Amino acid sequence: MIDKEYIQEKKSSLRDLARVFFGRKWVIIAVFLSTVIPVTVYTFLIPPTYEAESLLLVKPGRENIYVSPVGSPEGMHPPTIVQRVAEVINSEIQIIRSRVLIRRVLEKIGIARLFPDMSPENSVATHTGETPISESAVNQALQNLSAERVKATDVIEVAFRSYDPDISAYFVTTLVDSFLQRHLEVHQSGKSYDFFKAQSAQLEQKLKAAARKLAAYKKKYGIVSFNERKGLILNKYVAVSAAKKDNETSIKETQKRIEKYKEDLSRISEHRYMTQAENTDPPVISVLKERLVQLELENVDLRQQYKPDNHKVVSVNEAIATVKEMLAAEEETFHGSVSTGLSATYQKIESELLMQEASLVALNSKGVEIEKHLIEYGQELERLGRLEPELRALGRAVSVNEQNYRLYLTKFEESRVSDAMDAARMVSVSVLEPATPPLGPVPVNKALNIFVSICIGCVAGLGLAFLLEYFDHTFKVPEDIKDNLKLALLGTVGDLPSKKIADLEALAISPKPPPYYQLLKSSILMHGKEKGVKVLSICSPTPKEGASTVAINLAASFAKDNGCRVLLVDANFRHPLLHSSFNLPASPGFSDVIHEGTDFHGATKESVIPNLFILTCGVGPPNPMVIFESPKLVDLIEVIRSEFDWVIFDCAPINLYPDSAVLAPRLDGTVLVIEAENKRAEVAIQAKEHLERSGAKILGAVLNRRRYIIPDMVYRRL
Repeated sequence: MIDKEYIQEKKSSLRDLARVFFGRKWVIIAVFLSTVIPVTVYTFLIPPTYEAESLLLVKPGRENIYVSPVGSPEGMHPPTIVQRVAEVINSEIQIIRSRVLIRRVLEKIGIARLFPDMSPENSVATHTGETPISESAVNQALQNLSAERVKATDVIEVAFRSYDPDISAYFVTTLVDSFLQRHLEVHQSGKSYDFFKAQSAQLEQKLKAAARKLAAYKKKYGIVSFNERKGLILNKYVAVSAAKKDNETSIKETQKRIEKYKEDLSRISEHRYMTQAENTDPPVISVLKERLVQLELENVDLRQQYKPDNHKVVSVNEAIATVKEMLAAEEETFHGSVSTGLSATYQKIESELLMQEASLVALNSKGVEIEKHLIEYGQELERLGRLEPELRALGRAVSVNEQNYRLYLTKFEESRVSDAMDAARMVSVSVLEPATPPLGPVPVNKALNIFVSICIGCVAGLGLAFLLEYFDHTFKVPEDIKDNLKLALLGTVGDLPSKKIADLEALAISPKPPPYYQLLKSSILMHGKEKGVKVLSICSPTPKEGASTVAINLAASFAKDNGCRVLLVDANFRHPLLHSSFNLPASPGFSDVIHEGTDFHGATKESVIPNLFILTCGVGPPNPMVIFESPKLVDLIEVIRSEFDWVIFDCAPINLYPDSAVLAPRLDGTVLVIEAENKRAEVAIQAKEHLERSGAKILGAVLNRRRYIIPDMVYRRL
């Protein structure tokens, strides 16, 4: 099922578009006709034009050749052609369309021949001071000239339009010739041959002087190749430093071994002399002695490799103790003569100690020699470090002078070749197809021109219409009342003819009031029923918005409703209208009753409409505020409330006078009348704020003089 809210929103949008279209139709028609008619007339009355064209081929030339200033071991780098086809072609097109070139062509052809009808206004003297060239002539020539690149090629198409086929061809031919000359002027290098020759000679002398200075510096300090010399000394310094560390490590290890041997000697000193039988010992004792010697030597080696608590050292010590106990037991049972001598273990340890002490002396001597070499290499590195900045500065000077010399030598050769090519008029642009007089005029697509003008006219007309609508802040439809004022819409009144509005006799004869006011009366009854509304004021933000007309017709509608007695009071002392509308005397009236004490019943007058009574304004006081601030006004309102079913006050404009704001709080309600498509929303909002600040009860608003611009046939289908 389709959503009803969506359908309603869609209808509102379409109706808004239709309202803009029909409401601004004269604007749209005016813009449309002002666009289509001139284009159509111009299309059919334009004289025939002839277009001559020429094709130019753009080739990579010397302007796009780059020669590197840096040499190579085999020689100079070959020239490199930089392929930037798009940039090159665009540059040539800009030269063709330059004002300088166009002036030259106009000087050769003559403005009178090219543009016979052009007056010599805004003339500017040429560089020779001869024939003045009009700026308008240059602009006209540029307008008729076209220079474009042929797609996917290196070809430029140059074309010129004129009313004479011979003139168009002559202009293009002259332009191409002038362009080739201008091309040379733009790209030529100038008189640079002598300059680069002199600079090359000067840089050669500087290069030789810098090279001689560098060679003398190396010879003075005995340097053949600085980097090799520095690298060699640095390698030696590193090697000697490593040897020094190794020697120091060996000295520390040797010192530890000497201390260990001395400790072992002190520990076995009590066994220095061994007893030995003069006769042949028993075999058991000999075996035990040999075993003891082996174990003690093994113990010495193990203590050098392991800590005393190592299991191998502990095992050997236990074995030595066991062998000693067995040897002592055997020796106690031995009898005979004995002889004494040195212990073999002690002799071996003492020998090792002497060898280690001799090795320590040799290592110390080696350390002294290493330190001497280390100091020597360090001093040499320090000397090279002091020489390096000056040596590198001299080397950079030689390198910079060499690069500059090569660059200027290359430029010197380029300038020589360029001068020779300029003298021979060798350019990178050639004429593929010269210009010839065209056989026929340029075809004009009249149908397309008219169709495009119609499209542009429609878009421009609609665009202007919607733009005017966007900046139009007036009230046009009932939704504008709700969106801007946040008030209830009591009704809308159509834009009726003036004669029909003022015809009170017809209104009196008619059995029913106009339909607009019947709906307005129903809305007031609906909104005021619960509030007990009986006494109303009708007012507008500014004058001439139709508030008095609405008050008269609304009062007539109430009077025709079941014979209700209605009183219409003219409270607009600034511009009173009721007495003239009903053809009644202005006095006595409202002001006379309040200010002069005139009898209310005597001042009230009957109108041509049954049950409708009129209380005219009376004699207007100098200060109407005296009337509205008088205490008698409250008493008068209570009297007329009791005698009439409905009372309607026609009041002065709110934004101009304070009368309505003072009177409205004393009444049951106020109706705000706003003229459609006339006053901006800000004006109505200001009037509403005045009433709210005064404490008035605003029942709602009436949109007066609304135009129904959408045809009924269209409106029903939207």
